[in-house]
Amino acid sequence: MDARLLDVIIGLSGFFILIVMLAVLPMIMVAGMAYLAAIVIFITFLSGAGYLVNEKIT
Repeated sequence: MDARLLDVIIGLSGFFILIVMLAVLPMIMVAGMAYLAAIVIFITFLSGAGYLVNEKIT
């Protein structure tokens, strides 16, 4: 698969995960901690996906 297309798919899926986490986590946790957890999950997802793509391309 083309690396640019894979990056776009990962970016869109990461954005979708962020939106879902921002909607769901405040129902479960205290609002401030929920938003922080959503951002941490988003950053972890993008970092992990970027690492896996980089390993797969090289």
